[in-house]
Amino acid sequence: MKSKQKILSIIVITVCVITICLAVLSFFNYINIDIMMMFLGLTQLFSGLNQISLAQQVNSKGINRGNKILGIFSIILGIVIIIAVAIRFIVR
Repeated sequence: MKSKQKILSIIVITVCVITICLAVLSFFNYINIDIMMMFLGLTQLFSGLNQISLAQQVNSKGINRGNKILGIFSIILGIVIIIAVAIRFIVR
């Protein structure tokens, strides 16, 4: 379980850094904002998976470390963002 958690954390941090870099580039009109929004959706998706993985763990005092509902909401938000950007690509 620990290695899965570390892998998810590394993926979340990597995609988040890419999203921030793309956001800065989109402010200066070097890239299309749709690409940045796609990575934002991926960030939310992986962040939700990471949150659910944290919610399944229990600390030494027997208390859950995360909130599963927040993870599910984050996954749904990520999927909605990805679908909205995909529809926008198709319509253009």
